[in-house]
Amino acid sequence: MHGHITDGDTGAPRSGVVVTNGVDVTATDADGRYDLPDRGDFVVITRPSGTTAATWWRRRAELDGTGRADFALTAVDQPLPYRFVHLTDTHMTVPEGVDPDADAHRDNFLLYREGSLPAQIDEFLAELDRHAPDVQSIMITGDLVDHGLPAQYRAYLEVMATSPVPVHLIPGNHDHMNGGHDTVVSRNNYLTNAGTVENYERFVGPRWYSFDVAGLHVVAMDWHSHELGLDHEQQNAWVANDLAALTPGAPWILLFHDQPGSSLVDHLPWQPIASFSGHWHTSRVVDVEGTMHVNSPTTFFASLDYSPPAYRIVTWDGTGIALETRTLTAESEPSVRTATFAASRAEPASGEVLWRSQLTGAAHRQSASIDGTLVLAGSQIEDRAAGTVEAFDLASGERVWSAATSSAVKTTPLAAGDLVIAAEVSGDVTAHHRETGDLVWRTPSSDPLRRFAWGGLALADGRVFVGDQADLRCLDAATGAVIWRRTDLSPHHNLVNHAAPLIVGDLLVMGFWPTPQHPVGLDARTGESVWATEEPDTAQAFKTFKRLLIMGTAAFDPATDAAYLPAFGGTTRVDGATGAVRWIAEHPGGFSPSTPLVTERGIVATAAGQGIRMLDSETGATIWDLDIAGDAPFPMASYTKIPHPVLAAPTLVDGELLLPGLDGVIRRVDFDGRQIGESALGVPLASSLTDAGGALVAVGVDGGVLALERTVAGARVLAQESVS
Repeated sequence: MHGHITDGDTGAPRSGVVVTNGVDVTATDADGRYDLPDRGDFVVITRPSGTTAATWWRRRAELDGTGRADFALTAVDQPLPYRFVHLTDTHMTVPEGVDPDADAHRDNFLLYREGSLPAQIDEFLAELDRHAPDVQSIMITGDLVDHGLPAQYRAYLEVMATSPVPVHLIPGNHDHMNGGHDTVVSRNNYLTNAGTVENYERFVGPRWYSFDVAGLHVVAMDWHSHELGLDHEQQNAWVANDLAALTPGAPWILLFHDQPGSSLVDHLPWQPIASFSGHWHTSRVVDVEGTMHVNSPTTFFASLDYSPPAYRIVTWDGTGIALETRTLTAESEPSVRTATFAASRAEPASGEVLWRSQLTGAAHRQSASIDGTLVLAGSQIEDRAAGTVEAFDLASGERVWSAATSSAVKTTPLAAGDLVIAAEVSGDVTAHHRETGDLVWRTPSSDPLRRFAWGGLALADGRVFVGDQADLRCLDAATGAVIWRRTDLSPHHNLVNHAAPLIVGDLLVMGFWPTPQHPVGLDARTGESVWATEEPDTAQAFKTFKRLLIMGTAAFDPATDAAYLPAFGGTTRVDGATGAVRWIAEHPGGFSPSTPLVTERGIVATAAGQGIRMLDSETGATIWDLDIAGDAPFPMASYTKIPHPVLAAPTLVDGELLLPGLDGVIRRVDFDGRQIGESALGVPLASSLTDAGGALVAVGVDGGVLALERTVAGARVLAQESVS
């Protein structure tokens, strides 16, 4: 293959322009000419800084018999600072009735019915100047469409054509489905779907390429085919050749659908200054050996880490990368626009607030914990790799200390003697001195690139239990030394888990998703298996065995010697001694991570996006259920688009239930399932209240920490009838 690259305005030859066939890389000579070996499916140019091209790639099969592919560059203004929007996992689905194939997948794919719709993306692009003023491009890191179907691709490209700025795309695993949902374990022991690249290449074009903007080199690659082993050797060879065309050590960023791991980064001649990815449907920023790895949430529905729809504005100033994370709210009020990602200074409306303080960063779903006179809480700072662990005086709310962490803290810190222990999203576990916040020990993550640590801590007998199904650890609370670890409960950790271990005497109970597809019981002293619930028959309908996919932390009832677990679309009771499943109670709220609340009257389950219900502890039968209505600023239950107040579980206070809401309202519910009072705080709440004895402590998604009267929500309202 060969060709000629010229200036589109003057016709003058352009020298030094990089061209590739997908493996080999060359540059044009002084006459603007290049030659490449005759292989690969595409010939692609690297558009230099300050230029663009109406056509920047050609299909090899469509070249004439001479194998010639010419290109013309045109000048564009790319001033510093250069700003772009990072979107990911748009999962676009065409509306019902447009395409029969898409409708069939909507009905058969039982975790959710649809991703984004064309109108949602079209509206975002039409209002881009409001969402992200002065950005110069959009970069979307895969899972563009939901099932890889032709109708979805056609609709997607039609919407992308309306963008007021250039859009750069790469594929994700859903883009390679071509309507199939078969799962495979990859060459790296990673659970994913099987894939074929034909539809992406047919409708979009090359799956790996590079370009330059304002002095920054951008490398775009296909994670899924790389992970499946379809072309990882070609991609690794290409990226090495592509980077070899730069000055060694030159700044570059990587676009990759999934967070890159060792199978790619170990083959790079030098590391990028940043990577941008999706796939996990989470908001996670970590720094690994000087590279900022940015994993962004979904933009048009709530993510699997229960973060609201969001996007990131990325700024390149010529030396480094800066982030601004924004929530896409149902309303445009600035007080909640960056909630869960940055602190707000909105004042609570209720007179029942004893004091209010502010975390350094924002909060998520984590509650506070109480240790004597201290309130302990963690925060996330999502615009860089940072977070905090903080202590406040319980009586006054004054900050006692704040300790910086190397990544966000999205779970509750716990006190262990003279230490306060916290888990970071990177997988690091840290211990801080209770009186000063000084770092005492740090146990590093087993893999900071690939550990997505949203599961909380458990403490028992001087030990810390933390981790997920691929790396569950027991640490010495005094030193951080690893006492035991399990890496064999599942070979893959490819979706974020929200469960903390439940410790009952010498038994550790924990459930996961998507694998293993059953809860486990381990000896807390040794980590050895005590029991596992029966492996479900995968030949049966997914609708049946998904009820053992566990969304959060279990609760234990000593009266029944049973553990109650929040499962997908239900609540599951397992026997504490044997792990045998005693009942599964189905109810709405598919992704509902809140721990069931054990009471003397029954088990209170939280159905995210609907309300709460009480279940008979012996049979699982519904005693009552209470639907909740309210206007939340954004959705947080996974895959939902319509905001709803209910995500967090109620707290049992003086014989009544106090239910916090994303609408900023705390509702008081009696044991007959009737709402009998409420208070409007004006602060979105996604975590349960913490009983501190003389007061209750709430943590708002905006990072506000509030001490409340125990009588909060005592103002009586017209009792709502429970629904039996």
